[in-house]
Amino acid sequence: MAEALYYLPKGSRILVTGANGFVGSNVIHNLLELGFRVRGTVRAAKPWLDKMFQDKFGADSYESVILTSFENVDILVEVLDGVSGVAHVATDTSFKPNVEEVVGWAVRAIHNLLEAASRHSDIKRVVMTSSAIAALFPVSNKEITVSEDSWNDEAITTACDPNTPDRLKGFFGYAASKTAAEKAAWKWMKENNPGFQFNTVLPDFTLGRVLHKEMGGSTMAWVRGLVEGDRLIFETFVPQEYFVDVGDIARLHAAALLDPNTVSRRLFGFAAPVNLTDIISTVRKLRPESTSIPEPPVDEGRDLSVVLPAKEAERLLKEFCGRDGWTSMEESIAHGLERC
Repeated sequence: MAEALYYLPKGSRILVTGANGFVGSNVIHNLLELGFRVRGTVRAAKPWLDKMFQDKFGADSYESVILTSFENVDILVEVLDGVSGVAHVATDTSFKPNVEEVVGWAVRAIHNLLEAASRHSDIKRVVMTSSAIAALFPVSNKEITVSEDSWNDEAITTACDPNTPDRLKGFFGYAASKTAAEKAAWKWMKENNPGFQFNTVLPDFTLGRVLHKEMGGSTMAWVRGLVEGDRLIFETFVPQEYFVDVGDIARLHAAALLDPNTVSRRLFGFAAPVNLTDIISTVRKLRPESTSIPEPPVDEGRDLSVVLPAKEAERLLKEFCGRDGWTSMEESIAHGLERC
């Protein structure tokens, strides 16, 4: 990235929520590499997190603040003191079947954070981590065209439908929470016209490096489990979707915060279509000594979705972030299989 193009002053502090998560930690790492300072929110003290970043980037580079909830705007105002940008990465990944609770939390969190940010004149950009699932449910072997205006309203309808099976409530509740929260954020921005700019990032199935052994690794942990014969991914992986490398998602967050020309945009983190057969084949190639890797599903479908905004995200990776394009799936999985 060219420093002269930064919208926020280099060396200023950026708040990142969900600092110890798979995506949040990589967002922080990327910002620290670019010369920014970061304040990260955690729900409980995690000394190893501070040590990891401070050992590599310096004692003043990173600080954690304990934030147990997003319910109190006044507390959020205090947490935001002295920052120039915000990346709201924290989310509820519990997949609890209580849809109203999960959706309500997500909407209140972004509402309260935006309100708190509006009380600080020094904050110039806020970025929200949304999800690919806020744009669509892909359908096997069916071509669906996705634009920046695509919304997964079906997720909200299905989550609230009393006929939806209980075993699926958690998944649809999560999808509904991402859709409802992002829509609520854009509505809040339009109605309140604050003094900061706003962008969102929509990651699809995220792979790549896990920065510390204390981190579960989220979706990458499902792929890691394949090496030991763990079949959890068969229960949790949406059969048709795109993958994206967590490093590319971190770079898109940085672009959303720092690129002067990226304003009021939804950045789609969709690198290429992938299914379980592709993932299992790649894990076998990278770990040929493992005899526990399960067989892939039979007659698995393909995601034929045409995601038009992914071109804009790739352009930012090239022109603003200095990359050749999306990280390949094999490289991404290889990084994710490495142990800290």
